[in-house]
Amino acid sequence: MFELIQIIYWLALSTWFGGVLFISVAAPIIMRTVREAHPVLPGILSVNLEGQHGTLLGGSIVGRIMSVLFPIELACAIAILVAMIAQWAMLQPTGPQLFGPLMRGALYIAAVALMIYHWRVLWPRAWRVRQEYIDHADEPDVANPALDQLDRLQAESANVLLFLVTLLLGVIVFSANIRPAIMIPSR
Repeated sequence: MFELIQIIYWLALSTWFGGVLFISVAAPIIMRTVREAHPVLPGILSVNLEGQHGTLLGGSIVGRIMSVLFPIELACAIAILVAMIAQWAMLQPTGPQLFGPLMRGALYIAAVALMIYHWRVLWPRAWRVRQEYIDHADEPDVANPALDQLDRLQAESANVLLFLVTLLLGVIVFSANIRPAIMIPSR
């Protein structure tokens, strides 16, 4: 049973870590590549103001990837929680053995909180501001502040992803020594 719990734990943790690491690395590359192509999206903006078509298209691509990643992150977080509870129940750490599981638990809770903030607060706010920019693209008094706010929110999103990668890496480090205690038979 312990092996099954470990398989679920490591599969969920590696999937979550890999997904977040991928989007952390891929998002800036996607944005830069699309911007360099200078696309024109006549259905969004009537003119290509300072190459903003590329920024909007790159943001749409990253947004589609994130819409797939968020449910995967949630499923992984739930699987990890179930596995961590099972690990605690089976291993029953005490005394000095508590440090690793407590650190792992604290890092996990911080990662889940950051993931939920990114998914339910930051990302929807960025999409509302993006839509405000698109809706008022021909009105510089409204569009320019919206664009500035969108740029800040995209930078915050990138920072959140980097912090999330760091937290998940910490969970991995503090998970390296999860194993059942060796039982020595009595004579």
